[in-house]
Amino acid sequence: MLVARWLVLSGGLLLAAQPLRAAQTPATDSLRRVYERTPADSSRVLALLKLAYTYRASKPDSTMALAQQAWQLARRYNFDKGRGRAQSMMGIVLRERGELPKAFANQTIALQLSRDTHDLEGEAASLNALGNISFDLRQYRQAIRYYELSQALFQRTHQSAWVAGALTNQGSCYERLNVVDSALLRQRQAQDLLARFPRPKLAEALALRNMGRVQARLGHYPEALSYYRRSLRETALTNDLRNRSMAYYRMADLYHTLHQPDSSLLYARRALQTAQRVSYRITVLDAGNLLARLYQARNNLDSAYRYQGLAIAAHDSLFGPDKFRQLQLLAFNEQQRQLQQRAEHKLQTASYQRMALLAALGFCALIAASLWRTTYHQRRANRLLNERNAEIEAQRNALDQALTELRTMQDQLVAAEKWSFVGELSAGIAHELQNPLAFMRNFAAVSEALLDQGPALPGTDQPSGLEQKIMAGLKQNLREISQHGQRASSIITNMLAHARTGSSAPEPTDLNALLAESLRLAGLSTPGPAGAAAVQLDVELAPHLEPVPAVPQELGRAFLNLFTNALHAVRHRQADEPTYQPVVRVQTRRAEGAVEIRVRDNGIGMSAEVAAQVFQPFFTTKPMGEGTGLGLSLSYDIITKGHGGTLTVESEEGEFTEFTVRLPA
Repeated sequence: MLVARWLVLSGGLLLAAQPLRAAQTPATDSLRRVYERTPADSSRVLALLKLAYTYRASKPDSTMALAQQAWQLARRYNFDKGRGRAQSMMGIVLRERGELPKAFANQTIALQLSRDTHDLEGEAASLNALGNISFDLRQYRQAIRYYELSQALFQRTHQSAWVAGALTNQGSCYERLNVVDSALLRQRQAQDLLARFPRPKLAEALALRNMGRVQARLGHYPEALSYYRRSLRETALTNDLRNRSMAYYRMADLYHTLHQPDSSLLYARRALQTAQRVSYRITVLDAGNLLARLYQARNNLDSAYRYQGLAIAAHDSLFGPDKFRQLQLLAFNEQQRQLQQRAEHKLQTASYQRMALLAALGFCALIAASLWRTTYHQRRANRLLNERNAEIEAQRNALDQALTELRTMQDQLVAAEKWSFVGELSAGIAHELQNPLAFMRNFAAVSEALLDQGPALPGTDQPSGLEQKIMAGLKQNLREISQHGQRASSIITNMLAHARTGSSAPEPTDLNALLAESLRLAGLSTPGPAGAAAVQLDVELAPHLEPVPAVPQELGRAFLNLFTNALHAVRHRQADEPTYQPVVRVQTRRAEGAVEIRVRDNGIGMSAEVAAQVFQPFFTTKPMGEGTGLGLSLSYDIITKGHGGTLTVESEEGEFTEFTVRLPA
């Protein structure tokens, strides 16, 4: 209850007893009159929520205030169904403001309230809203699952217009996943459903805009522009500023693709202005980025800076580190709760089965006892009783074994779903790192352009020699920033491509050169303490070693982890023994049908218990903050799963550690 109260009050102050008077559409005026005539009971809560919904696309602040008032009334009347729907509506507004963690928490509470009160309409609305939040986070597969669940409930409650909305949302997800045929199918199904309703149609503007994006993806640009214009006309009938801003942005983006910068600039400005009116930060971010690129292309650097700043502010409000941590915690807790419920249900079912078996056992025992007491059937009773007892014992043993297997499978399922969730969310976070890297490169390019065209210092015509050196140094630094930002962006792009399509194609690789480069990088990243003896590197590389098929980026990452581990071990021992000479030895040699690489250090070594766990994910012996426990686990997967090789470790505590890699040649 305390969490729910905090979520309700987080959106702003409550309204007075009377709702807002500013009418947005004829439907708003009609619903306001209905609300004023509704008696002060639970039906008044639902009437107030219907009125609040009409403000959603044009005055979201009014929607939030009315939803908060409905929540307070529902609590006063002890009306949990109304409280769940009010919680969901507040979550919808918070999502459109960019408050994704608060929106997720509101929708989770609303979903549970709807299920507790058997409110199928409320449950469908919350599932659809959770799909929208997942869509904003680029978790498109998760969003599709939410949309499909909401579609099924909308069909059960005969809400065909909302079914169309769920279909067009699924189409958008498939379009982002580049599954264009599925996207086109969903959009056509949505349009066929919407064609049955009179105007203005619920979700019509959304469906038209989404179909336009699919047509643009297919290269049908005139058709795409036609759909965008029809979407704009539909928003004029319903005063839907949110969908209007997104339609403007889609037109601007399409004109930019068609190399028509004037038209692109016009619609991008309209998109930004309309999105700012309803605080829709997703479109503010997209339109701001597009305007910054357009003005930079025109060499209007002041405007480029201004719009880039707007985009950065919108991005930070949507995808800041604190919000991602909150989302991770909320989503993980919700998934754990669902997994616990499933496990408890399965265990309860198994308990019922055990009780039934025990009851059957008792019944059989009674029959056996009565047969035993019967003198006439004594011998036959003894035989039957022995057979029954043996059968029951076998069944009990089978049940115990089944229960043991069930618990093992449950543990594996929980672990698998945890890792699946962490992988999807990590892929989403890696995807979002592209935006700040793009901002860094854009700022570096704009700053370098300003240095090229601006004066040296105020009040001077020609820069002095020192000023020229300073400006040259600044430009060189900016170029370095841009180059390293591009390199980081390329790394993330490769990671995302790997997550979507699997490992890259292997290529012939010079292992000796790759090992030498990895060892150099490891030495740079693991410096020793001041005044300490340098690490002695004994490198014995087999001459004329034939290239082996490998993915150099991945294999280099594995070698870098092994070298870093070895350097850390010897540095740790060096800190405790001043006279100790650290040595790291790297050897390559040919083996039968393979190439063998050995990395040996005379560092602190490992116990047998530690060595047995060293390749497990998140296992580390380093102090808090110095290690993640993923380096050796990642190296093991790269070498064994990615390259079909082996990675083994041999160690003696206080003496040495040696890793042996064998790769097929």
